[in-house]
Order: sequence, then structure tokens, then C-alpha cells
Amino acid sequence: MTTFRTGFALPMEDLRDEFDRLWTSLTAAPPLHGWGLRPDGAFPAVNVRESGKAITIEAEVPGLDTADVDISVTGEELVLKGSRRGGCEAANGRSPDDGTEPKVTWHRRERGTGMFERRIPMPVAVDAARVEARLVNGVLTVTCPKAPEAQPHRVEVRSA
Repeated sequence: MTTFRTGFALPMEDLRDEFDRLWTSLTAAPPLHGWGLRPDGAFPAVNVRESGKAITIEAEVPGLDTADVDISVTGEELVLKGSRRGGCEAANGRSPDDGTEPKVTWHRRERGTGMFERRIPMPVAVDAARVEARLVNGVLTVTCPKAPEAQPHRVEVRSA
């Protein structure tokens, strides 16, 4: 037996269903341009760990070379900037005016391109003059030695 809905609620339910479908399609689709957002809104993904003498930041930056990354650090914050060029710089499918790139049609675009910037607060003060960075196999490792006043100091316990 077929059920039919009638009345004022029918158009409103259809409109709500249409908005639900639109919202789902917008939020589920991968970004068309840029690095895209992780669930917490930050890119690239980083790990920050602390040892007795240093703070170490590891960032996943696949496809980047050392010339594509810029790092600056203060005692309170590390700023990681960079950019990735795509296989075709014509992200919108149009070829450049100089004719060097053929017109392309994207069938799927999940790898992000473009500029990014990530600011990472330091849990303790670091010695900015001694920071070192290495890029190996798409993983950027930045070692930030702690400032002398932030390093642990052994306190001798004496008896009265």
C-alpha cells in the first residue's frame, strides 16, 4: 500500500531534506584547492615532544623540498610556512597565457597545493639561535633546544 503525505509540512520536509543533502555533499567532499583542513583545522600534521633539553617538532610535508619550507622561531612560538606547486599550476583547468601548459580537466584532486602557515606555541622558552631543522623523506624535524632557564636543574637536598 502506498502512503501519500499531504498538507503544509510536506514542502518544508522536502526543503529540509534537500538542505541536508546539500550540507552532506559540501562537508564530505575533499577540498578542490589548497592543502585542505584536518578535523582540527590545522595543516600540516605535527607531533610536538619535549625532552629534558629540547622541544622536537615533526611535521609531515610530503613532496616538499628544503627550498619550499620557511621556519622561524622565537622563545614562545615556531612558525612553519611553505608551499607546494601542483603538477599543473592551472588549478582551475585553464592554461596559462604563455601556452606552456596544456588545458587540463581535473577528474579528482585530493593532493593539496598552494601556501600554508602553521603556528605552534612552544611549551617552554627555547634558544632560537640553536634551532636545527632537517627534511628527510617528507618529514620535517625541527629540534629547539630549551633556553637555559627552562632546562631542569638538579637541586641538592641537605639535611638540617
